[in-house]
Amino acid sequence: MKLESHLPRQSPWLYITPLLNAILLLLVYFLFSSGFVVQSGIQVEKPRSSSRLTGFDRAHIITVAGGDNASVYFDGRRVSWPELRSELERHRNGERRILLHTDRLAPSGHFTEIGSMAMELGYEVAVSTTPATDPKAALQ
Repeated sequence: MKLESHLPRQSPWLYITPLLNAILLLLVYFLFSSGFVVQSGIQVEKPRSSSRLTGFDRAHIITVAGGDNASVYFDGRRVSWPELRSELERHRNGERRILLHTDRLAPSGHFTEIGSMAMELGYEVAVSTTPATDPKAALQ
């Protein structure tokens, strides 16, 4: 004996609508999430370079502001030189990468000292730069 349903047939749109909604939400998420790149919040004019950096998306960020006093920030928090070393030692068991944001006008000695200190403690160090549209602009 064959049983037949006496209910009206459902529209196929009833099943397709949630799928389209999920696809639209994913599309919007991926379009807008690229703008949420972590920035330190400190005004820094980075040097220009045509190279590209990958694999440092979860790295600790050390920022050296320009000027005579050249403030140093670790993950957005202002630190002194001794505090910077203790912060690096405290985070040794976590992410072992440092992304160094240095202003073009910051003293080069600060850059060298921070890089040497981080490498001495076992970190990988990368320098954040601004993409150069013209290869000759990278030399300026």
